[in-house]
Amino acid sequence: MQVIASVRNSAVRAYRECVSRGVPGLVPLEGFRLVEDALRAGAVLVALYIAEGAAATAVGRQLAETACERGANMITVSDDVAGRMADTRSPQGVFATVAWAPEPGASLLAKAAEGEKPSFIVVLDGMSDPGNVGTIVRSAAALGAAGVVAGPGCASFANPKAVRASMGSMFRIGVGRAQELEEFVKQARAGGYDVIVSDARAGVSADELAWPAPEAGRAPGRVPGRAILAIGSEARGVSEDVRRHATAQVRLDMSRDVESLNAAAAASVLIYVMGRKAARWEAGARAAGRF
Repeated sequence: MQVIASVRNSAVRAYRECVSRGVPGLVPLEGFRLVEDALRAGAVLVALYIAEGAAATAVGRQLAETACERGANMITVSDDVAGRMADTRSPQGVFATVAWAPEPGASLLAKAAEGEKPSFIVVLDGMSDPGNVGTIVRSAAALGAAGVVAGPGCASFANPKAVRASMGSMFRIGVGRAQELEEFVKQARAGGYDVIVSDARAGVSADELAWPAPEAGRAPGRVPGRAILAIGSEARGVSEDVRRHATAQVRLDMSRDVESLNAAAAASVLIYVMGRKAARWEAGARAAGRF
């Protein structure tokens, strides 16, 4: 077994480049849990880097065996090199690159419109904090959203901080980019989507949000609720380019004079609310024999 003992090795440099600058079509992973989560989600590992110390453990041997079975390139590095590859405070000596890229936003719109059940896509508008981006992807996957689409100015889904915050959820849910966010929103509206904009102060409370529309309120032949939930940055909120197309604005009512929540926390609450509304709509439709 060859052990790489220099950070100047081309394979090590390739991984560090992926972390520091990003490489289109590749996502860097670090740590046992994140790599294992990616494998469980069906992600395609291109390379697995494992330190000598980690490779000697039972969990390290099992991970290496699984990665080999999936066709990954196995690279063993010295513990010193592994320490210098790490982007975390408590490195475990396990790194990987995964073949992955976000989808075009339009394809996620088309997928979410399939079927007879309500569905919604979370749209990120100017969210530059990668930790928030990754947390929202994790919440969207866990709480019932059909996908997440990021517009210009948002942190990359492949940013190591976003990847860690998503905890592998980016491999479990549709994730896309929109080059022109207003055009994406206009396309959604043309496809029958509601545009629900989050706002710290304006609009109806989350409890009062009337989505999906009641069966009696829908035009004949129109599919049940399709929506995009637009979340803006903490500093600027949702842009006017998106807000002007809103069919509803929704807020979270605060207690104890708290002005607002962190963007990822607020988004997670709203995703949960919309997921529960969709589930109740579906339960009511089933009880009425419409499914």
